[in-house]
Amino acid sequence: MKRIFLLTTMVFCSLQGNSAVGVIKHRNRARPGVRSPPLENVLTLQRVRNLAQAAQQLDDDTETRLIPAAQFAKKTNLFVCCLHANILDFYLWNVLTTEDRYPDLDKVRTELARVSRDLSQEGCSVVHVSDHDYSRKFREGFHQMGKPAVNKAMGEIDILFDSLSIFC
Repeated sequence: MKRIFLLTTMVFCSLQGNSAVGVIKHRNRARPGVRSPPLENVLTLQRVRNLAQAAQQLDDDTETRLIPAAQFAKKTNLFVCCLHANILDFYLWNVLTTEDRYPDLDKVRTELARVSRDLSQEGCSVVHVSDHDYSRKFREGFHQMGKPAVNKAMGEIDILFDSLSIFC
C-alpha cells in the first residue's frame, strides 16, 4: 500500500515536470513561499527513506497501515498540513524517542523537530486538529498495536514526510 502511494506520488510529480524526488518541491503548498528547510533538503529525504527502509525490513506485518490513506478532496492544504503536523508531533513525543537503533535517527529527529517548530510558527495549530478522525485513527491504531507500533510507525515515516512535503 505504501509503495502504491509513493509510486502514485512519483508519477504525479513526473507528470508535473518534476524529478522523482519532486515530492519535496511540490507546488501545491499550504502557504506559498514559506517552507521549512528540512522539507526542501534532499539529504533529509534520503535519511528519512533509509530509516523507513530499515524499519520495514524488521516488520512482518505488511497488511496493517498506521497512517490512514489520505482522502482530503474538500480540505485546504493548510488544514491537511496541520493534520500531518499533529501526527508529526505524536512521532516526536512517542516514536522518535525510542531506544532502538535506526540509521540517522538523531538527525531525522532533529530535522523533524525543526519542521514541527516552523509549522507552529507559521500558524499551524495542531491542537485544533487533534480530535479529527484522521489524527485519532492514527493514535488509536498505534496504541492498539502495542510494542510493534514503534517499528511500524518508523517504517511509515517516509509517508509522513512525503505528506508534509506535499501539503505544507
